[in-house]
Amino acid sequence: MTLIVVGNVDSRSVAEQINKTFGDLKGKRETPAAVPTLSPLPTVPVSIMTNAVRQDKLSIMWDAPWQPIRDSAALQRYWRDDLAREALFWHVQQSLSKNNVKDIGLGFDCRVLYQRAQCAINIDSPGERLNNNLSVVSRELAKVRDNGLPQEEFDALIAQKSLELQKLFATYARTDTDILMSQRMRSLQNQVVDIAPEQYQKLRQEFLNSLTVDMLNQYLRQQLSQDMALVLQQPKGEPEYNMKELQATWEKLMAPNPAATAASGSADTVDAHSEASDIPPGQ
Repeated sequence: MTLIVVGNVDSRSVAEQINKTFGDLKGKRETPAAVPTLSPLPTVPVSIMTNAVRQDKLSIMWDAPWQPIRDSAALQRYWRDDLAREALFWHVQQSLSKNNVKDIGLGFDCRVLYQRAQCAINIDSPGERLNNNLSVVSRELAKVRDNGLPQEEFDALIAQKSLELQKLFATYARTDTDILMSQRMRSLQNQVVDIAPEQYQKLRQEFLNSLTVDMLNQYLRQQLSQDMALVLQQPKGEPEYNMKELQATWEKLMAPNPAATAASGSADTVDAHSEASDIPPGQ
């Protein structure tokens, strides 16, 4: 049993109260049930009719086994992977804005579900423009996979994250207790080590100082080269979309570039460890 206390409390008083409340309990501990685990995500395209959406929402999804974060090496892998995905999201978002692409909403969502880490690039689009919008996003993803992110985007991202880190304690002080509780609960559920803000700031700064654009691009190349699933949510009452058409568009535009594949060689040995993210869904 784990008790989480957030706020300005007297730790001695809390400990005494716990001992008084639970000290007389007797019995044996039962072995907890094994945690259920999801199977790997099938890559067959799927269409779902639902009342949860008002227009078509296409998710480009991938997953991997979730690895608990118990040491600084695993934590830095998680940070690297998360930062790479955030850089990818903002790169695609900026590309859509520069090219004045309309009638499209872009979101990024990562979460841990039953020991599987799932990520999705979400495309909100009118049905008549869905295939075209998938083409636009797919082309940009293929460019990042083959050419990587530019150095200037990487430098801007690191500068932004360094500035956020400088404001860590001010941000922490303004954060509601409910949010702190939910973050700690999520960390417990995902077996993420708990570290103090001071230690977090030190480790995070060391990580940002050591990170290079090549590290991010290596991870992105590996992630964008794997098989992904297309999952389409449609409002009930709409004609069912032809998923074979979307799948054909995706496969055509994301076909591996032989030159890029040969150039990467055996360098793509990035660990697919941590797929959870703090990127808010539907940014």
